[in-house]
Amino acid sequence: MRLFIAADLDDGARAAVSGAVARLRAGSERDRPGSARGVSWVDARNLHLTLHFLGDVEADRLSVLGDALAPALELDAPRVGLAGWGVFPPRGPVRVIWLGVTAGAETLTAAHAALGDRLRSAGITPESRPFTPHLTVGRAKVPSGEHWTRLVAGVPPRPVGEWDLRACTLFQSLLSPAGPTYRALLSIPFAGGSIAAPADAMEVHRAE
Repeated sequence: MRLFIAADLDDGARAAVSGAVARLRAGSERDRPGSARGVSWVDARNLHLTLHFLGDVEADRLSVLGDALAPALELDAPRVGLAGWGVFPPRGPVRVIWLGVTAGAETLTAAHAALGDRLRSAGITPESRPFTPHLTVGRAKVPSGEHWTRLVAGVPPRPVGEWDLRACTLFQSLLSPAGPTYRALLSIPFAGGSIAAPADAMEVHRAE
């Protein structure tokens, strides 16, 4: 099972991000016709802030993993805000286009650390690279040149969307030629927030 833990967006934040991405794409096309078609853009329904990518996990380990992750995080539920565009890597051929996290970044970083400890207790080694809260909105189909680096640097860092995050979610990613389907397996609430809907009541997102 291909798994990851993420902070999901609410409908208002999805709509705000979708509008901002549309404006960025339009600006890119004005600057360099055809450039936006060189990026695989994340469908609005699949937008999420990744906290941990677990990769392939055997199904028979899911029970132990769920027991380790399920308790509420000893953190107040944050209000998350997005603003400011960026690219990975910051120098050289661009592979990822993202929106930065302004409000709630400290809590998301603390949640990442706490969930990392829980993963280790379940026998799963988290990724070792430094964690920077961000929302991936597009991935270059082939590494691009300086176009996107220059373009995002010229966009004012206006607020894009805010929402109250009540829980983090363990997702299963199901890959297909039509795009990924994300299935919510477990809700991990913040101690300072109400418990989110159980996994079987949560929406399954599909990229068309």
